[in-house]
Amino acid sequence: MAEFALLIPLFLFLVFLTITFAVIGQAALAVSQLAYTGARYAAVHPELTAAEVQSYITSGAVGSPTITGSGGSHLTVTVQTAAGFAQPVTVTVAYDLNSNALVSMMKNTFTNLGLNTSFPTTLSATQIASSE
Repeated sequence: MAEFALLIPLFLFLVFLTITFAVIGQAALAVSQLAYTGARYAAVHPELTAAEVQSYITSGAVGSPTITGSGGSHLTVTVQTAAGFAQPVTVTVAYDLNSNALVSMMKNTFTNLGLNTSFPTTLSATQIASSE
């Protein structure tokens, strides 16, 4: 029984660390997919302005709800629209990981324990599509 009491804090720490890295991985995948969807949307609708594409991306209509939640306030979206037919459209999406409570908590825990491990603070992805 004493062994259990000694090992449970370490076990729980490892479980939370694993969950934190899973959350970071899911967020990275979601940011990449959101950039792809935005670039594809801008390429299919070349008449839209950059602001309209940004609004579409941050609206929550596409992408993971954990990323686009709260109206996309944790997202930074940059859109370079196409100059003409078959010209590239570039969409860059950046997500502020500090807005995620679990990642912030684990970062603070590592700092308080004196561990020199750093977590990423932002995730970003860039996608390029040719306008149609």
